[in-house]
Amino acid sequence: MKRKLLLMLAGVMTALCVTGCVKIIDKGTEGQYTGETEFDAASNSGGDWEKVVAEITENAVDLSGQAEEGIDKVCAVSASGKVKEYESKANGKKNALILEVEGCDDTVKVQIGSIYSGTDVRDIQTIKNFESFTNQTEWSQYAKALNAQVDSQVVAPLSIDDSVVGKTVTLVGAASASGGEITITPVSMTIE
Repeated sequence: MKRKLLLMLAGVMTALCVTGCVKIIDKGTEGQYTGETEFDAASNSGGDWEKVVAEITENAVDLSGQAEEGIDKVCAVSASGKVKEYESKANGKKNALILEVEGCDDTVKVQIGSIYSGTDVRDIQTIKNFESFTNQTEWSQYAKALNAQVDSQVVAPLSIDDSVVGKTVTLVGAASASGGEITITPVSMTIE
């Protein structure tokens, strides 16, 4: 009997000691204790934007020469051409400029948002790679955040509308090709 009582008392004491070591952590403050913080794609891309633009600009090749060789993967290009068409799709949120670029037989489409397809800007920069992120979700969010930088830093300041037809666009960007169409996501652009 005495032994049972001692075992029960030891169990109670152990339970009291263990529960006394538990700390209740408020939701959203976990990072203070683990060192891990919630991923902020906008902050990540904003801090990298100038370096990404500089790298793409430094590596850009003339689109006319590249188009002759063929674009089989995402590459950095520079181009200048006359706007043939202002294209608006998806309720005016997936807009593009169709350019006539000398020496390029393919259709040249420049994405001007506000929705951008693809991950070309992310894919050609080397500032960060997949291993820089915790998982595929963060890597994907980084691509979307870089596209948001394109929209806010490059396209929005130009206030582009259909009056741009006939004007000359000069740009540097990330290009990919598919089915006779070259799509460029610009990292710098002027319209004259």
